[in-house]
Amino acid sequence: MNPNFISIIINNSEQNDLPSWSEDQQLLRLLIDQKYIMVVDWKAEEEPFQIGNFLKDRLQALAPDVSLPFDLVYQKLEAQKNDLEIGESIPLILKEFQLILKKSGFTLVLLDQGNDSYYIGLIDSKDLKNLKKQSTDFWRWKGLGDLSGEVLYTVYCSCGHMNVWQVKRGEIITDDVCENCNREIFDQEGKSTLEVIKDFI
Repeated sequence: MNPNFISIIINNSEQNDLPSWSEDQQLLRLLIDQKYIMVVDWKAEEEPFQIGNFLKDRLQALAPDVSLPFDLVYQKLEAQKNDLEIGESIPLILKEFQLILKKSGFTLVLLDQGNDSYYIGLIDSKDLKNLKKQSTDFWRWKGLGDLSGEVLYTVYCSCGHMNVWQVKRGEIITDDVCENCNREIFDQEGKSTLEVIKDFI
């Protein structure tokens, strides 16, 4: 196994230093451990400037002469923090960084692992089309903002817990309950008595 996408995600020196692997899951773990890919929970950053520091380090490795003024992004986030719901800060941060990085010829990419975490990478913008061609059942790459053909359903239960589902367009969620209090969210026909927020992704 020798995924061609590696030469797009990391530089030659980093490729030479990458330990050997034998399966996709092992390679993914290595890329995360070596900080070539970053995983962030959908709710928010786990530490201040987490995404900014990751992108600054990746940019330093890929283009040492390009700087990343990430203070502007976090100043904007701070100004809006009282208006943001849980889960809204990460898309805002990524979008703002994308606007800055695009000017330097770089783009953010996401690896779809079928869960609600963000798997973030940074590549040269000219390599985006080639990276998408390298996608497999396990390595599903997309550029930030690419539509995945899926829908994100968000339902706030009466207990206050936010429940999130990511499904293919046209797929109906049935017989599902709040993961916090077990109240029925969707019945056997896929209907809900609670407000269902849909985001097409």
